[in-house]
Amino acid sequence: MRNSLTICLFLILILPFRVPGQEPKPVINFAEKVYDFGTFRESEGIVSHDFTFTNTGKAPLIINDVRASCGCTTPKWTREPVLPGKTGTIQVSFNPKSRPGSFNKTIQISSNADVSSVTLALQGVVIPVTKQEETYKYTAGTIRLQTIYAAFGEIYKGNRGEFSISVMNTSPDQPARLSFKQLPPHLKATMLPEVIEPQQEGKISIEYLSELQKDWDYVVDRVELLVNNRPVSGNRISITANIKENFSALTTEDMALAPVVEYDRTTFDFGTISPGQVVEHVFTLTNSGKSDLLIRKVSASCGCTAVQPARNVISPGGSTEIKATFNSAGREGNQKKAITVITNDPKHSRTILWINGVVAKNEGNASKP
Repeated sequence: MRNSLTICLFLILILPFRVPGQEPKPVINFAEKVYDFGTFRESEGIVSHDFTFTNTGKAPLIINDVRASCGCTTPKWTREPVLPGKTGTIQVSFNPKSRPGSFNKTIQISSNADVSSVTLALQGVVIPVTKQEETYKYTAGTIRLQTIYAAFGEIYKGNRGEFSISVMNTSPDQPARLSFKQLPPHLKATMLPEVIEPQQEGKISIEYLSELQKDWDYVVDRVELLVNNRPVSGNRISITANIKENFSALTTEDMALAPVVEYDRTTFDFGTISPGQVVEHVFTLTNSGKSDLLIRKVSASCGCTAVQPARNVISPGGSTEIKATFNSAGREGNQKKAITVITNDPKHSRTILWINGVVAKNEGNASKP
């Protein structure tokens, strides 16, 4: 009887305590461990897949590390602990560039789960880039283009520039007539041939007539390509040029009689301001030369700085003001904004005025969780 009582007391004492090694653990359970992308073209670019897992254990699951078998495979994963019954993801991206043919890549998952290491796999077949795709990298409907950026570089006002874009009609049976929607007056386009037969190549020749361009310095036009008089996806072409004034023909006498621009200062530091505060500064510009100074253009580096010159023609000895307004709304930290001024001063035709300072942190936002 005494022995039975002793055993019961012993069991009562040990029951509240867990046996070492039997603590509840997380369990990582993947919906799938292998994903097949199938067959896809190298020109399609990076492909991605999300592996979803569930913590079917009784403790929070933590992904410690995810390692891919090669640099062409990039993983992202749920960083916060995954509670019991909840799900997380391992997103894996594969870059097919210069990797034609079949592939099989593995991803090693390390966690605090009962099984601490799990292997996932990606597989598929990459169709290599064709010579056509290498030459014509951009697509507008059935038309492939060599480029969608026509960069003319520097063009002196009065001169003309030319730029050609090679194209190909990839349609198996439909001819293509190319045109542009509402070209500005300073641009002229010629299509060679006028109609591109199926599977044939052609060329878009663009001429830049700078004498008809009213703007100066760096200018951008975005035009829409039409195929058979209809807009198609991916049809926007960007055309850039740096329009400059040519002073090379000026003689020594011309230079002596030229306008000369001077600024009271080229930098304004507004110090430290509160979020949402608006600051203003007026730069004074003076013509110390012997002929009229023309302000060709004043532009700011971003929309937060509004600039308005008081006058655009400054007589010798005269001055004008350029007012700059900086709105700090939505901004934080160090700020440095440029204002570009283009004039007909042959020695200093392009000047940059700087506005800089610091926008303090928004304490209201900082206190929020």
